[in-house]
Amino acid sequence: MSLSNWAKRWDKPPSRETVGNKIKNFISPPPPVKHQLIQAIYKIGAQINKLDFSLSKLQHYDKQLFEKVVNSLMQGDKTKANMYANEVAEVRKMAKILMTIRYALERVKLRLETALIVGETHANLAPAIVALKQVTGYLKGMMPDVFTELMEVEENLNLAMMQMTTSVPIDLSSDYVTEEARKILHEASVVAEQRLKQQFPELPSIQAPTSIGEEKGEVATK
Repeated sequence: MSLSNWAKRWDKPPSRETVGNKIKNFISPPPPVKHQLIQAIYKIGAQINKLDFSLSKLQHYDKQLFEKVVNSLMQGDKTKANMYANEVAEVRKMAKILMTIRYALERVKLRLETALIVGETHANLAPAIVALKQVTGYLKGMMPDVFTELMEVEENLNLAMMQMTTSVPIDLSSDYVTEEARKILHEASVVAEQRLKQQFPELPSIQAPTSIGEEKGEVATK
């Protein structure tokens, strides 16, 4: 594809060869690829904000539970401490999933911004679509509103990809695309693990009393 043809595809919807497509585009023409990418970047950013808000609430709830674990240990009530500690574990499982999704979306957004600025659409858009599809599935039962928005983004990005690659379709299951998508998800998982340790303090150990002082409520902690 020549540079001039590429520029035409970027700035306006490409023409279709089939009669059916010509009629369809005449009635309801697809938006320019550039516009689709801008909209996708904006919508993904909005969903990241929603995830940040949910993570903030989880962190606040975790802090309350953490204090209850500590207070129960100070009172020598190991049963209650264990109960609250189990709840903390569940909250942190949820937080880790949301954090991983959040940072994956951040990297998908960065790929789209690169495609928008640099124009390397094939190299950036295809892995972003695959990574987006994988992380979106986790939100279906957890945050259905975010799930719905991201599904729409994915559909629009697929449409943009089709517009950009009508002559040579991109294989979203190719080794390159799969490996790049895997990198996006791996990087997000590593960052989520680090942030989880920073934002959610380690719980004190819950041990049985071993001395008279501990029986009075001075339970050993790490």
